[in-house]
Amino acid sequence: MDRAKRSRWTSRMHGVGSVFVAMALLGTAPAAAQIVDIPAILDADLKAPPMSAVVQYGHQFEADVEDAGTKIARDTAFFGLNQRFKLGERTTLFMVETYTLHAYDFSGRSGPANRYRWDDVHRIVVAGMIGHDLNDRWRLLGGAMIRSWGEGGAEFGDTLSGGLLAGFDYHPDPDFSIGLVVGALSKLGGGVGLIPVPTMRWNMTSDWHVNVGMIQLVDPGVGAMVSHDFTPELSLGAGFAFQSRQYRLADKTRVTPTGVRPNRTDDGGIGQERELPIVALLRYRPTPRIELDLHGGVAVGGNIRVEDEDGGRIRDDDYDAAGLLGVKAQFLF
Repeated sequence: MDRAKRSRWTSRMHGVGSVFVAMALLGTAPAAAQIVDIPAILDADLKAPPMSAVVQYGHQFEADVEDAGTKIARDTAFFGLNQRFKLGERTTLFMVETYTLHAYDFSGRSGPANRYRWDDVHRIVVAGMIGHDLNDRWRLLGGAMIRSWGEGGAEFGDTLSGGLLAGFDYHPDPDFSIGLVVGALSKLGGGVGLIPVPTMRWNMTSDWHVNVGMIQLVDPGVGAMVSHDFTPELSLGAGFAFQSRQYRLADKTRVTPTGVRPNRTDDGGIGQERELPIVALLRYRPTPRIELDLHGGVAVGGNIRVEDEDGGRIRDDDYDAAGLLGVKAQFLF
């Protein structure tokens, strides 16, 4: 390896280390997974087609909720549109619109003893970000997003959250970029969260690729994926993504208040869930503008939580590791 290549490799390895250290030290991956929700606009490849559509479906198999006598399973359907518009020679507008349906299935314990009894949860996201190239290596990013996330029947205004996004990326060549996006975004339980998300794209060789930052496994999450292209049409990958969901519950009481906590009911409350899916992914490209994915794996570190409308805890429990399976189709225009 000549000196120039060795220098580039060393620099990129330092970048890889910095990204993973930042993710560990910040400790915000689960929160960022449900806050940022904009994987498509962080891609430094401006030569890609200007529009894409994504359709995904995933099933998470039944798992026992510890200390609750309940079982949890979930089906998730996702549809997204991503567009890129040139506003000038150095300025680009990225737009993302997504819809997600989470269909929960709680079984086992029934009646008032079961604190987790919501059904279909809907998420709509609209986000826009402007990227401005300072030069051929540095880009500044700034934008905003708004999201509705709630159970069917929840008051629409109570499902809304959103805020501002800002960041940068550094792309010294087409095969490597590193960056950071920070979101200052409202939370359903009140207050504003400051969420940093480090990002990296690295084509180590023509066949090996590393992606750190937003990973879309039906739900978006903060994590990493390594993939290998066996042929131009077929590739195999493996990775993980911290995922967290927070949504407004419908205005109906399913959790009975107690004498000690007379105001602790889920009427208009908040449901939350977090987990770490670890998956293997098979990708097939029948044409350069169609990608078909199949992924499977296991979700570990699962936790389910229910709060009152002000964010006060009613109950939270861990749940066992759960198998998962998903399919995805992406169309580039």
